[in-house]
Amino acid sequence: MKYGKTIVLLIFMLQTQTAIFGQKITVSREINVRNNYAYDILPNIEDHIIFYHDRGIEHVFEIYDQNLRFKHEIQPEFEKDNIIPTGVMAMDSTFHFFYTFKESDTIVFRAIAFDKNVAIKDSITYNRKHKKEVSSNPRFAFSKDKSKVVVFTPNVQFLNIQLFDNKSVSLIYDYNLIVDGINLKNDFEKIVVANNGEIFITTQKSSMWSKDGNNTVNLIRILAKDMYSVHHFRAEEDEIKEMKLDYDNKNNRLVMAGFTTSGDESKANGYFGFSIQPNDIPEEADILINRFSTEFIAEVSGKRNKRSRELDDYVIQDLVIRNDGGVIIFSETVREFARRSQMNSPAQFGNNFPMRGFIDYYHEDLVLLATYPDGNEHWQTVMFKQQFSQDDNAVYSSFFIFKTPSRIRLLYNDEIKNSNTVSEYLIDPMGNSERRSVLSTEYQNLKLRFRDAIQTGPSSLIIPSEKSSKINMVRIDYNS
Repeated sequence: MKYGKTIVLLIFMLQTQTAIFGQKITVSREINVRNNYAYDILPNIEDHIIFYHDRGIEHVFEIYDQNLRFKHEIQPEFEKDNIIPTGVMAMDSTFHFFYTFKESDTIVFRAIAFDKNVAIKDSITYNRKHKKEVSSNPRFAFSKDKSKVVVFTPNVQFLNIQLFDNKSVSLIYDYNLIVDGINLKNDFEKIVVANNGEIFITTQKSSMWSKDGNNTVNLIRILAKDMYSVHHFRAEEDEIKEMKLDYDNKNNRLVMAGFTTSGDESKANGYFGFSIQPNDIPEEADILINRFSTEFIAEVSGKRNKRSRELDDYVIQDLVIRNDGGVIIFSETVREFARRSQMNSPAQFGNNFPMRGFIDYYHEDLVLLATYPDGNEHWQTVMFKQQFSQDDNAVYSSFFIFKTPSRIRLLYNDEIKNSNTVSEYLIDPMGNSERRSVLSTEYQNLKLRFRDAIQTGPSSLIIPSEKSSKINMVRIDYNS
């Protein structure tokens, strides 16, 4: 009898809804992912949430209701045991599962539309290719309205692109893109799909192999099969340290943003961020670079240095497109330091045993940079945080951007430990911010992975909490 009471109490604790700091927190039961290659959370499939397990030869879908109560699980049967998932994505009333499998000398490309109960609504074999045509596993990208999917495979000679229509569950075209002078496998950087089906690809040659270094970014615009144009962007006399690409479907504008450097890739001496109508993109263009002032660098670093005009160890983590077509760059201090245990040194054990490496991860202050659509600077701000962890690949560090029409919530773990406070910065359109506490994980046995969070509505999100190879889905509902 005592054992039964314990079980009832445990179930209550795992599925309870609690109001903390004005938010409602809902936690699912523990989900074992020890044998998973990967997992995915698919929200808002009508009134269900689907948790997908990729276990290699097993593909299991757990069904939950909107209150994160487990209903049941289903393991669909596929044509082969060793299918290779390409991608899975949630629609409104269905979710679509893309995969391949080998049949003799042929690679078969398949897509299935499942309903909220993981019953097949539609399916298609949308392509077949000889195995020699497919040199690596296909990759996956989709438009923001989820109407278009690109399944692409980089090869040395070409980039194979298959554009898929999610609404009609049909292939639009299959195309091998070849561009003279561009290695679409080694130089490939980013692919973005617009809601109308246009595809944009950026490539950049490594400074190790190019006389121009990282000075030039190539942009390839694909309008339809066999219809593309190539454009080249330069960063004046500097190198492009990193660049992000996005598409503004509301204003029909391509968005590009990044950092520049004078040579040391750990330092950024300027930034750019702009949007442009696709038909107005020039064949060759110099990017407008905004330089950092000594005053702003002093504000960021907390040190007065009249000569310093560079950000150290900042990485662009995300972009937010403004309603006017401008862009906000979210960058973060990211540092990694390798350390070695004295117990594993060659002096202790000789040279026959490899030294074991350990890594310290630091994810610290944030710099936000806002620009107008033409690339001119609007505002800059710095937000302070400190996150330190060891040997965890920094999966609990960094932040999540929660978007609303009037402001942005930037959520993160205050510290990377078991008993922790989750905080947020509330940011208005002018860069003014307010810091708040959201919830405490004390006594809840939660370790939240904010980088993998999913916004499920205008006031709700789901965050995976992972501990000892077990996942809890954590839902936060804001009351205001």
